[in-house]
Amino acid sequence: MSSVNKIATLLLSSLGALTSTSPVQFATAFSSHPVATATPSVQRLQRSRIYNSIASEGEHMKILGVCGGIGSGKSTACKVMVDTLGCVGRIDADLLAHDVYEPGSQSLRDIVAEFGDNILGSDATIDRKKLGAIVFSDSNAMSRLEQIVWPHVRTKIEGRLSEIKDQHQKNNDGSQTHDIIIVEAALLLETNWHDLLDGLWVIQSSPSVAVRRLKDNRGLTEEEATTRINAQQKRRGIGNAEEPDKFQQDIEKGVVTSVITNDGTLEELQAALKQALLDPSSFKS
Repeated sequence: MSSVNKIATLLLSSLGALTSTSPVQFATAFSSHPVATATPSVQRLQRSRIYNSIASEGEHMKILGVCGGIGSGKSTACKVMVDTLGCVGRIDADLLAHDVYEPGSQSLRDIVAEFGDNILGSDATIDRKKLGAIVFSDSNAMSRLEQIVWPHVRTKIEGRLSEIKDQHQKNNDGSQTHDIIIVEAALLLETNWHDLLDGLWVIQSSPSVAVRRLKDNRGLTEEEATTRINAQQKRRGIGNAEEPDKFQQDIEKGVVTSVITNDGTLEELQAALKQALLDPSSFKS
């Protein structure tokens, strides 16, 4: 749990409130709390005591973003970090994105307002083939769709993060080695959600290796696999082991905190991930 959330929880607890308190209820309660009504010097002292209390509760839960192109082994890397290396949990943002198309949702209304009623099927849900025919043939249309969908996806991610943190606090049996939650999304670099993350890793592979994986694991032809890989190459966060300097600027800016090449065996990937998890430079300072 972040320091801000822990402070809010402690304050709510001291007021006899619940962590599910609505924003209006919280604002009303907080306005009369001693921290809010005390003099500035007393506020500083009280905040200091709160932070000291938080520090004694345990380590800060880190949020690690992981991105990478199709066939890079991004999902495999995330599963290894949770199932084998002891991270707390994993959120698949690309999977959550499918949920924002739910009938009656605000995101669906926003998409229809942008692209028209003709993208709807007879059951009033989005016809993905019709929408796909628009956005996959027009990069500007794809960009507009992403700008609509991503804020809704972020809201869902934040909700899942809170759920996982709460579950971890209640059920923590000490089996996790790392207090880290993984957020996986192919285009995470393009979302500019850097304020949400304590680190951002890129999983990359050579095109030939990615093609082989797509043929072996998804049954694609070589032509189909190559077409999909090439379609992603210009997007941020889509690595290519044959272009070692692609992320240099993002690394220098502190946006990308680690680049892991996954051209070898599962054991080699696991070893690289284990080393990165233990390396402080793999996270924001």
